[in-house]
Amino acid sequence: MAPGLRPVIVLLLLLCCWHLTTAKEGKSTKKGKKGKQVVCPAQLSPEDLAQVPANTTSNILNRLMVSYDPRIRPNFQGIPVESRVNIFINSFGSIQETTMDYRVNIFLRQRWNDPRLRLPTDYKSETLTIDPKMFQCLWKPDLFFANEKNANFHDVTQDNILLFIFRNGDVLISMRLSVTLSCPLDLTLFPMDTQLCKMQLESFGYTTSDLVFMWQSDPVQMDEIALPQFDIKQEDIKYGNCTKYYQGTGYYTCVEVIFTLRRQVGFYLMGVYAPTLLIVVLSWLSFWINPDASAARVPLGILSVLSLSSESMSLASELPKVSYVKAIDIWLIACLLFGFSSLVEYAVVQVILNSPKLIEEEKAKMATKEKALKEKEGKKPPNTTNNTVNGTGGTPIHVNTLQQVVETRCKKVCTSKSDLRSNDFSIVGSLPRDFELSNFDCYGKPVEVSGALKSQSKASKKPPPPKPVIPAAAKRIDLYARALFPFSFLFFNVVYWSVYL
Repeated sequence: MAPGLRPVIVLLLLLCCWHLTTAKEGKSTKKGKKGKQVVCPAQLSPEDLAQVPANTTSNILNRLMVSYDPRIRPNFQGIPVESRVNIFINSFGSIQETTMDYRVNIFLRQRWNDPRLRLPTDYKSETLTIDPKMFQCLWKPDLFFANEKNANFHDVTQDNILLFIFRNGDVLISMRLSVTLSCPLDLTLFPMDTQLCKMQLESFGYTTSDLVFMWQSDPVQMDEIALPQFDIKQEDIKYGNCTKYYQGTGYYTCVEVIFTLRRQVGFYLMGVYAPTLLIVVLSWLSFWINPDASAARVPLGILSVLSLSSESMSLASELPKVSYVKAIDIWLIACLLFGFSSLVEYAVVQVILNSPKLIEEEKAKMATKEKALKEKEGKKPPNTTNNTVNGTGGTPIHVNTLQQVVETRCKKVCTSKSDLRSNDFSIVGSLPRDFELSNFDCYGKPVEVSGALKSQSKASKKPPPPKPVIPAAAKRIDLYARALFPFSFLFFNVVYWSVYL
């Protein structure tokens, strides 16, 4: 190795060592900040304790804590510690049906007696307020939420913990928590359902021989809470004991609070029930449309079925996939059946319309009716009241006939200009250019085409298409459906709402 490279290598090694040392110190500093290590009075040296002035609150606290061991519960090997629990609800989140849970923000308060923390007689006040950091230096019940999914403390701007020590040795801890709790839902009556959601507070490591939880007076307090879909009231809250037994370890103390949540059905009335009801009524309009108008009736039925199906799918995506039938499922299925039935009804009508046998029977009935109508008209006596026009006593018939003959003779049809009279040259200039193709009399006045020309023009016109023969059975089915479908749907509504409301 060249002598000139040795100083460079040594310098690089020193830089690497310095970098590693700095990184370790930084990690330890971050870890200390995250863990928030606190030095308890029991860990202070006698020299540090001696530096604290006498007759001060700090000195009193040091005297209480200098021989305190947080690893041992109060009344060790004696009576169990009674921890009285109290909850104040800051906010209550709505229940999530898909995940079956709810989130609450609470003040959790616990109070128990620790004889080792009785205030000395030289301390004049009844309570001693301690910095939240001393929370780690005390023994505390190992309470946890048995049905908790997720939880977190709050530390903005400082740890949201309140710590009191009373003269008789009672310790009061209040902490702010946000907890997501599971709530198994019974959606059989959804959306007219009422849910019971629990909050269970249980001891994790101490059996009932060491620790017992109990509710304080007025266990759960809350201000008026407004939820989007539910009603929750203070008087509907119930409390209970849920002490549990685990094989191999014993009984563990547990208390629970049960919230009664009643769902508000207004959102689903406006968003699901009303639209689907109108779609079903819309499908009935096809019963009033002519049976042979398939271009109007088929799209109406298909549109109704597709709209109800899409509404069912969109609602199913917002709810958990449960194996039982919900109340809203019964409504949607019934609406879908009514819409599908209206489409099936038209299929039956279409089969009848295309039945040759029924068409021939209908034609025979129509021919019989026409024949009977003609026979009825032929039996009427002729009208011989008088010999005047229209029988009104006006102009006699023979006078009217004479006038028609004279008018016909005067209206000679002119097919060329040479047929005009010699003294009628004044009208030549007013004749149209296609005079030769027109029918005018000898005075230049137009003459109506009659006789053979009229019959020829009628023969040149196409005859109108024959009207379709609609069997009476098809019309009868539509007539019955107009009454059957609305009354059936009305009966279903009466039964449905009387059961679920």
